[in-house]
Amino acid sequence: MSGTGESGRDEGNRLVRFLKRKWLAIVLILLLVVVAVQNLVADDRATIFVLWTQVRVPTWLLVVLVFLIGGVVGWVLARNRAARRARR
Repeated sequence: MSGTGESGRDEGNRLVRFLKRKWLAIVLILLLVVVAVQNLVADDRATIFVLWTQVRVPTWLLVVLVFLIGGVVGWVLARNRAARRARR
């Protein structure tokens, strides 16, 4: 038997394992892209109240910004949790 078949199976297993672990993130990113593109085509604007001022931004940009802020917060929380576990 050749080693090529087993190597292909290992790569397939890695892909399946990756998809099982990250399926929710993949679905959410696809949903983000769909919502952002739909709002890009609609060309709507959202008004955001920040302290004493108002900011008008395209809705698609607001969707992307909220996604990025959520990603940064999740990353920071995961880093803090990993640091606490390492200290134990």
